[in-house]
Amino acid sequence: MSPLELRTRVHSLIDAVKSEELLQRIHDLLAGSGEARGEGVWASMTDAQRERVMLAYSSSHDPRNLPARRRS
Repeated sequence: MSPLELRTRVHSLIDAVKSEELLQRIHDLLAGSGEARGEGVWASMTDAQRERVMLAYSSSHDPRNLPARRRS
């Protein structure tokens, strides 16, 4: 996948986020992780690792993939 395709996918994922808290976390992760300088965790991952992270994130939107909540 090309960098342009990856950016497009990331932007699409971010655009779909409805939670302000999650958006803040994404911002903090990218802004404070060194990603802007190419030094962060994401930069240290292989393409396969990055794809697994993105797949896990995408599948987390399907309620069937989430564990049942326990009532306390």
